[in-house]
Amino acid sequence: MKKIAVVGLYAIKNAGDNILCEVTQYLIRQNMPGTKIVEVDVNPRVKSYKGFEKIPFLISKVLIKMSGYMFSYENHSRFRYVYEYFMWWLKINHKFKKQLKDVDAIVFAGGGFLKFRTQGLNYYVEQIVKIAEKNHIPIMMNGVGIEGYDENDIRCQRLKKAINNDCMKVITTRDDVDTLQNKYIVNPNIKTSRVGDPALWVPECYDVQPGVREGAKVIGVNVIRGRVYQAYGNSLSEFQLMNFYKKLISGIEERGWDWVLFSNGMAADQKFGKQLLSAMRCTDPKKLWNPPKNTAEFLEQITSFRCVFGARLHACITSYALDIPVVGLIWSEKLQIFSEVIGKKESFFTEDKLHIEQILDAIQNAMDTGYDASIRANLRELTNDYLKQFLQMLGE
Repeated sequence: MKKIAVVGLYAIKNAGDNILCEVTQYLIRQNMPGTKIVEVDVNPRVKSYKGFEKIPFLISKVLIKMSGYMFSYENHSRFRYVYEYFMWWLKINHKFKKQLKDVDAIVFAGGGFLKFRTQGLNYYVEQIVKIAEKNHIPIMMNGVGIEGYDENDIRCQRLKKAINNDCMKVITTRDDVDTLQNKYIVNPNIKTSRVGDPALWVPECYDVQPGVREGAKVIGVNVIRGRVYQAYGNSLSEFQLMNFYKKLISGIEERGWDWVLFSNGMAADQKFGKQLLSAMRCTDPKKLWNPPKNTAEFLEQITSFRCVFGARLHACITSYALDIPVVGLIWSEKLQIFSEVIGKKESFFTEDKLHIEQILDAIQNAMDTGYDASIRANLRELTNDYLKQFLQMLGE
């Protein structure tokens, strides 16, 4: 029986990350029955630490808080890299070593692991690869996101060095395969490809019937934290984003459609939804759904909609996987690429093209036209095929 570590964001209250972890485990078990799964949370919460383990964890929390004040989005100095590497090392290195002891393989469960400007996931990747290298553990990155590349950013270049290690066997991406193959990967022994996001296997994993339910009439408006554009180097302010949502909802009402706000579960997104209702002077609390407590609740929300106006990537991907029409925002390159990959560029809008009537027309068109099912089927099969190839390597 093989023992495989599945690396992901398990504890974060974001349904998208939970789906990635659960679907990746499902696909591994489908392809290799009887596999023992070790869940490796790259951002564990304090309750998972025992005794003296809490001391470095609490020190790291202080350093993380300080870093938010010390470094701007544009700062990519060597000092920043050393400081942040150390603060994340304090938090998770010892735990990683314990969790990865004696595993036969490591699989990253999708998500934006090839990024370096936000979240600090690059430091997690570096540390896991170093542990794997020392212990000769093969690694696969499964349908991960790739968010940028910079020759002059030390964080990017250290991430590049890490993923070209010989213990890395397969890297598949849901989006920017050109950047992966032409800029990141220099090791000729690493298999690379564009595949579908693992979340495209949601119907089978959770036994949910795809398609719009009979009688569904509500437009699900997915909310996101107010400063997300600026966090990713864009210019749209929180006030401007709030004003856009207000105009969008007014337009939805003018077209005679019903609507409700929902989030992927993150507290900052839910807070923005409450602020939006207040700004609209809407006193009906049912217009903002409670954050989903688990994946099942999130999927129940998505499948109740006639169409989704998406902000978070996995509100969009999950809708697509379940054959629910989706129109969305582009605040990161990953959403732009997703729209292109599925053949729906006209349904997603950058910050300079947030024209309400055009978006409303796109919602109507999405409800009228549907998707090219062959594109989705091909993406799904590619995801599964490359994972299967990696698992077969272990058998050898």
